[in-house]
Amino acid sequence: MNRPPRVTGERPTSAEAAAIVRQARRLQFRVRRGAVADLAGAYLGARPGTGLAFSELRAYEPGDDVRHIDWNVTARQGKAYVRRFVEERSLTLQLIIDVSASLRFGPEGRSKADRAMQAGALLATAAIQKGDRAGVILVSDRVEAELLPAGGSRHLARLVRTLIVTPAVSRQTSLVAGITHLKRRARRALVVVLSDFLNAEKEPISAWSRAARRHDVIACRIIDPLEETLPSVGILRLSDAESGATRTIDTRSKLTRSRYAEAAEARRRAFRIFCGKSGITPFELRTNEDPIGPLIRFFAERARSRGGL
Repeated sequence: MNRPPRVTGERPTSAEAAAIVRQARRLQFRVRRGAVADLAGAYLGARPGTGLAFSELRAYEPGDDVRHIDWNVTARQGKAYVRRFVEERSLTLQLIIDVSASLRFGPEGRSKADRAMQAGALLATAAIQKGDRAGVILVSDRVEAELLPAGGSRHLARLVRTLIVTPAVSRQTSLVAGITHLKRRARRALVVVLSDFLNAEKEPISAWSRAARRHDVIACRIIDPLEETLPSVGILRLSDAESGATRTIDTRSKLTRSRYAEAAEARRRAFRIFCGKSGITPFELRTNEDPIGPLIRFFAERARSRGGL
């Protein structure tokens, strides 16, 4: 995905604005409409129930459930009144997307950042198509940008453009900045966090556990295959995208490649342990695969396990 120039504190030129719109359309509609419909169906079956919402207060009628009698109103009015409830149909999808420097790893169009944005756009499209509200928080080690949850096609277009044009001020990562930002959300949400979770062991378990008790939290770990297997291509100079530290290694060494793979497996275990302790649902998305297929499979399986499909 080619990016237009990112400008902080300035209005984009007409050429830049046109580029943003074109990229937003490509990002949102790069897959078959039928595939998006499949994702929307799987998402609907997998989302958490939101319970009952108050509808009206009316006079008691024979056959009404006595458990719904409002005794305070009944005492004031001198006759029985009942509260009527209906099932809440709408839900809030809250995306939290990592925009730190480590997400820029990978080839253009298939970097971890590209896949995170594509997955976020697909999920927001599925949610809004089903009548839900969707919002996004972009986070590094701070909240870089936020679009409050809403519905409708215009809001979806704004959300997709936000994914494309928002600059990241910081190169560092601390995902808890986005999680703690949810504290003011009174309404329960389906929270999907898209990140590489390279430092999952450094995230405060208590903050994530509190969020998981209030919301249904899914941690989507985005992985580039080159982070797991080091090819034998000779001398390489590696650079840490966030700290700037560099290191030169000889990839022809079997020991070096073995240790590299072991470090990748350790990161995977740390992510799983973090999710287990936090009470959140883990999910892994690889950059060499279009996000639509894995997302459909994940939500379809989740729906089956919940009895939703």
